[in-house]
Amino acid sequence: MSFQFSCFISYRRDFGDSDFLRKFKDAIRTAGLKATNKEVFFDDNSIDWGKEFDEKICESIFTSYFFVPMYHYHYLSLDKMWCARELFLAIQFENKIRERIKDFCFILPIIDSGEASDMPDCIGSKNAKQIQRIKHIFSKKDSKAYNEFVEDVHLILLKNYKLIQGDISFHDVYKDMEYPDDDEIKAWIRKQKEIEKKNHSNHLPILTKKIA
Repeated sequence: MSFQFSCFISYRRDFGDSDFLRKFKDAIRTAGLKATNKEVFFDDNSIDWGKEFDEKICESIFTSYFFVPMYHYHYLSLDKMWCARELFLAIQFENKIRERIKDFCFILPIIDSGEASDMPDCIGSKNAKQIQRIKHIFSKKDSKAYNEFVEDVHLILLKNYKLIQGDISFHDVYKDMEYPDDDEIKAWIRKQKEIEKKNHSNHLPILTKKIA
């Protein structure tokens, strides 16, 4: 299996800010084409749920150079688990890759709200970017800030692209992947939510009583 996409963008359809999503996708697409000459995977046309959906999503993750989850509190949800399944698979895939290429960084989280240090370890340990800190750069396309963001992502993607070149065995990594069932995903979501809650509480300001 060969690579088909520069980047897989994972997001919930009820994300809310469609204008930001469109502009963000365009920026990532520009960076991806420049680095790998491949398009992004961005499912704006709903794939039917079920086996076809699962196989298409898995194949798209495993044939992308990069995985970008648009993370917010409801991204890991027990009632709509597809985003959780995508992130779970991306983490497992990254671990498999690193058995062969230790410097490969497959996941770049984009956080909608909160600090990276408040997030579960699967996100907080990554070099996450915050949406609120990058939204302003999309107000004017081709501005200096916009071009710097695209170039930054381009260089990250280019590093992955160069690391993989010549490593034909990488294309067989997906064959070793174990696909989780719903119970495993649900247990993983609960665990991540517990970590997120604990991390958030550890970073809350300590209130002290003012002495008159």
